[in-house]
Amino acid sequence: MVYTFRENNGFNAFLLFAYGFLLKLPYFLHPVIPDATPADGFLYYKLLEFVAPAGHSAPVIYPLMAYLLLFTQALTFNQLIGEQRLMYKPHYLVAMSYLLITSLVPEWNYLSSVLITNSVMVWAWPRMVSLYNHPHPKTIIFNIGLALGVCSFFYLPSLLFLLLLGAALLIFRPFSITEWLVALVGISCPYYFLFLYLYMTDQFTLSVLLPNMAIKYPKFHFDFVFSTRIVLLALPLLIGWYYIQRNRGRMLIQVRKSVALLLFYLCFALILPLVNGFAGLEYWVLAVLPLSVYHAAGYLYARRIIWVQLLHWLTVLFIVLCFVFGHK
Repeated sequence: MVYTFRENNGFNAFLLFAYGFLLKLPYFLHPVIPDATPADGFLYYKLLEFVAPAGHSAPVIYPLMAYLLLFTQALTFNQLIGEQRLMYKPHYLVAMSYLLITSLVPEWNYLSSVLITNSVMVWAWPRMVSLYNHPHPKTIIFNIGLALGVCSFFYLPSLLFLLLLGAALLIFRPFSITEWLVALVGISCPYYFLFLYLYMTDQFTLSVLLPNMAIKYPKFHFDFVFSTRIVLLALPLLIGWYYIQRNRGRMLIQVRKSVALLLFYLCFALILPLVNGFAGLEYWVLAVLPLSVYHAAGYLYARRIIWVQLLHWLTVLFIVLCFVFGHK
């Protein structure tokens, strides 16, 4: 599979869909009906209420929606990374890695507020990178802020992705207080119109709209299965990071800055789920987008493809065994 997805072949998109569907098949056979948590925003509650009538009669609609989100995120992000030339040739390894990584943790395959947030980040990422030479940066900055504001209605801590936008401004743009103010105006706009609507309809209650936020460390069960998942996530990450660092000298300045922002994105996405009143494993799916780029780099740059092929199939085997023996 690694060798196949190394090539930029149009047929690989169809193969990728089948590959992902087989990895996610158990979730279609045993669908999970998602529940909102205290960290979720009011729009996510409304979405679940809207889907609930169809979901109770046909629960398969939930994994279907989740898979369509995962597949479109994988395919779109793969194309965007290729256009940014973060690696020496276009391929489908980022998309393959994204679907493979999300299959390692069952919670990453459920319809959730953070999965919807990832779709917004797929849209926002190339626009952050384009700030390097965009002729109208203020428009882009405002649109990103606006998208993050709307996104927080699904998952409130995603407001903190404003810090990622701030990092992009520091990396790609000379300092301009106007651009920073534009970002704040963009992220505030959805709240302005929402509060105006609620005030005019006499429904203004912050306690309903804004869930509690607090630093909370999740309780992990460090058994063999959990430890193996960590190894299968960390090993390709380290391999990919090594090869990206090794090839930094050949990269254009803009690409090097993109790599720096990608690393910040990964670190930030690993910390953000802690800012919850409820911290579950599903919230770490935010880190899978940047993580998939590092995994793809490991698969692409490895000189002996047999070793990364073996690592890939060991990961697939582990996923299958977890399904067979019912480990979560």
